[in-house]
Parts: sequence; C-alpha cells; structure tokens
Amino acid sequence: MAAPNQGRSSRKRVALGVAQALGSLLVLALLLRDTDRAALVEVLEQAQPAWLAAALGVKVFALLLHELRLWMAFNAPRPPLAKVTAIGLAAGVLNLVLPGRAGDVAAVALLRRECGVTLGAATAAVGVASFLEAAVFGLTLGAVLLVGASQWQALLGAAAHRDALTLVTLLTLGGIAVAVLGVLIGRRLAGAEARPSGPGPLALIRETLRQSSDSLTAPRSLALNLLLAGVDVAATVGAFALALPAVGLDVPLPWLAASGILAISSLASVVLPPTYAAGPAAASVAVLALFGVDQAGAVAYAGAWWILSQVPAALLGLPCLPGRAR
Repeated sequence: MAAPNQGRSSRKRVALGVAQALGSLLVLALLLRDTDRAALVEVLEQAQPAWLAAALGVKVFALLLHELRLWMAFNAPRPPLAKVTAIGLAAGVLNLVLPGRAGDVAAVALLRRECGVTLGAATAAVGVASFLEAAVFGLTLGAVLLVGASQWQALLGAAAHRDALTLVTLLTLGGIAVAVLGVLIGRRLAGAEARPSGPGPLALIRETLRQSSDSLTAPRSLALNLLLAGVDVAATVGAFALALPAVGLDVPLPWLAASGILAISSLASVVLPPTYAAGPAAASVAVLALFGVDQAGAVAYAGAWWILSQVPAALLGLPCLPGRAR
C-alpha cells in the first residue's frame, strides 16, 4: 500500500510544481507585456554594478548571521556551530525552490540526524530563530509606518496607512502573545512531574514547548539573539534598499520601499517559491508605483531583487547540500 500512496503523493507534488511554474510564468508574462521595452533598456543602462556588489555583500553577511542566530537558539550544550551553519545554509537553498518555508522543515530533520539533538530541540531552535526574526521585522515595519507616517499617508492615503499600521501591529502583537503563551505552557510542563511518553505528536509538542520556553527565558541568550535579529533584519532590508540605486532608481525613503516589498514578497512565498520571481516582481511593481517609479523601473528592480535573493543563498548553500537532499 505504501508504494501506490507514495506514487500518488509524488504526482501531486509534480502537478503542484508545474501549476506554480505556469502561474509564475503567466504573471511575469503579463508584467513584461505591459512594460515599455525602450524604457526598461534605458533604466538598465543606468545600472550601477558597484551598488549591486555592495548589496550582495550585505546579504551574505545577513545569511551568515541568521545561521549564527539559529545556533544560539539551541539550549546548552549546543551542537557544533559549523554543522548548524552548514545545515541552515542547505535549508536556505530548499526555501528558494519550495513554497511555505519547507526548507525549515528539512532543517529540523537534518539537525536531528546530523547533530544528535532531539526532534523537539531542533524544532524549538528553528521556531525560536524564525519567531524572533519575524517579531523584529514586524516591529521594524511598525516603526517604519510610524516614523514615515506623513510620507506613507501621502502615498497611500490616511485610511490605507491606518489599516496597514493596524494590521502590522495586530500581527506582531499576536505573534508575541502566542510566544508568551508558549513560554507559560513550557514553564508549566517543565515544573510538572515527568510522564513517560513515546515518540508521538503530543510528546513532541511538550518537548518543543519546554525547549522553546527555556530558550526564550534565558535573559542573556535572549537579549543577544534579539540584538542580532535586529542587525539581521536591518542588514536584509538594507541590502534590498541598496538594490534600488543598483538599477539607477532614486527613490525617496528607500528603506520604506524595500520593507514593503520584502513584506509582500514574504507572504507571496507561501504560495510561490521565491525562485519563480513572480511574487517579488508583482510586489515591486505595486510598492514602487507608490513611490513614483514606472513599471519599467519596477521590473528592473525586480531583476536585481531576484539576483540578491537567489545568488548569495545559492553560493553559500549549494556546497552544503550534497548528501543532505535525500
């Protein structure tokens, strides 16, 4: 029975991949059809390779910092930093080609297999590292919307600005509330009498909550991880902001534009893998239009965005992938 089920599952994955690729090609074709080719060539002629090189360097730094944060999210004794870094970079490549952050699921399995940690510890480390990054990014978006309130209101309108700020605030506070609840449950489980349990899902949830609680309530480790998460988010947003002058675009408030495109692209990656480029391209056109950039400029930036999002992760992660993608 297992073989037919596996065959059907494989065919479904192939069908989904084909549908995603075709959908992405359709979106890109529509964007290119509506783009002035002469204007696009003119924009590309103004490209500044030095800015793109600087952006690539900053993005490499952000990727390595992310893996350091993943290592720090483990409770002591931590597995070897080099091995955690290699696994994280390999998982990053999978996140490029698979939707829904599926590479993070692979990272959990690889950490368990190669580092000898429990499944709960690996799940907690990946979850804590991702949560802190998402929380800091949410707070950054909120700060961007508040600090640049007058500019955003001029671009979006007062009602749309208010709605965006409300949504970001609710999502960020909601995520923090869930994390606090998880910590409280984890503390309660840690203080309860240990119960014999097998490798079932309830046992995994209990261990993950305990491990996450320990990680999020260790003051020095949490403070350092939060600080590094802030640097990580700033470097990531900064890299994509540097990509604007790289294609010759002079955009007011480039950090605001880059943050908006990153936020929408992250949501799009749940459905379409980033490698397919349709989500970031559509996000670039939508957001940069608010900053007075025509579609040719936005499409050119989408090309730089694709290079910046794919090349550093591929260069760092592909050498770490052989022998692990099985």
